Amino acid sequence: MSAELDRLSQFIAVWREPLESQATVLFEARMLGSALSNHTELADKLVESLGLSPIGMNWEMLDDTADKAAPRSARAAFCDALCNNMVFSSTEWLGESRALQCYADFSSSFDPSYRTILTNRLDIGWNPISTATFEWAFVGFDDRKIALLLLTAED
Repeated sequence: MSAELDRLSQFIAVWREPLESQATVLFEARMLGSALSNHTELADKLVESLGLSPIGMNWEMLDDTADKAAPRSARAAFCDALCNNMVFSSTEWLGESRALQCYADFSSSFDPSYRTILTNRLDIGWNPISTATFEWAFVGFDDRKIALLLLTAED
């Protein structure tokens, strides 16, 4: 495995067990094989290679430097996804501080000069890439590598 992917390997090694306590986790990290294209094409190419459904322009680009209160904040999206159970929202999952740490570990795996974070969630719902009843997907990439974190649950 490439040294470029070491931080992503460390990320999932630390977070797989806590994430799998309340969801099924699919994590894939790889080097980008070709020149950069637009963010939706990169995300769709990755999910299609895993047998998942592309969603094109329905990927939501998140602001990876904004605080939690800002619109489209990546920190807020990770908190929304991970603080409480996806199905039973009154059941705590990671809680806020651990969700923020999970985000910090994921995002710091990418070069901040090129880092882009996407999600398939919008304010009013989500654009599914899997057949699960509930899901939340994050794609992160920089100029060299890309990763998918897909969390799914059934009701």
